Amino acid sequence: MPSMTAAPALPECVTLMICAACGTHPFTAAPDHTFRCPCGSWITSRDIDLDGDETWAVTRAGELAFLPGPAAAWERYTGARTVMENPGVWGPELEDAHRAFLEALAELEAAQLLGVKLPPDADVQIGRVYLACVLNPDGTLSGSNGEALGWPCEPCAPYSYDPARQERHPCRNPRAHVWSQVRDWERNRNPTGREFVVRSPIAPDLPTARRMAAEKCVQRAAALSA
Repeated sequence: MPSMTAAPALPECVTLMICAACGTHPFTAAPDHTFRCPCGSWITSRDIDLDGDETWAVTRAGELAFLPGPAAAWERYTGARTVMENPGVWGPELEDAHRAFLEALAELEAAQLLGVKLPPDADVQIGRVYLACVLNPDGTLSGSNGEALGWPCEPCAPYSYDPARQERHPCRNPRAHVWSQVRDWERNRNPTGREFVVRSPIAPDLPTARRMAAEKCVQRAAALSA
């Protein structure tokens, strides 16, 4: 899932496909649509043998990899989310649903990162970091608060009257939370003259999302001043 800090080069659920001949190097995509190893071995897509629930993809570095199929991951995601949204479920059953939700979400985001097509009804929030942004008078980004699916979230947990015992559950509605914050800012802080907007880049981590949002704000400001 999108990380709140810098994300690793490859998600944990992605495995590079190592050449069986040398047992050392991963296969790399070649211009002739084959996958080649430095030892001289090569294969085609027809030679890739995977389990039924797995799929293959090519990483940004051109290396052949395999990962859980998004169809099966989406089924586990929706099943876990159904349990999480049932107010009558708590304790170990709810904790198991949290783990299943986060694992399936990580697999779906890995598929998206590697260009594997997600199911047509997949949640549009997958892979996105939603940012409540404060803009400077010139339209550039002043600051932002971020939310994403799966991040620890107080609004997605049952409300506790004791703040010291307020839980944080994996976030299920980052888009709604961020829009709510922007509307609150507009009601309470708008006399400052600043503008509040939502940005939702597809990004692997919070620093990257903020950089992408800042670039988008600069482009928008330049277009409006042209």
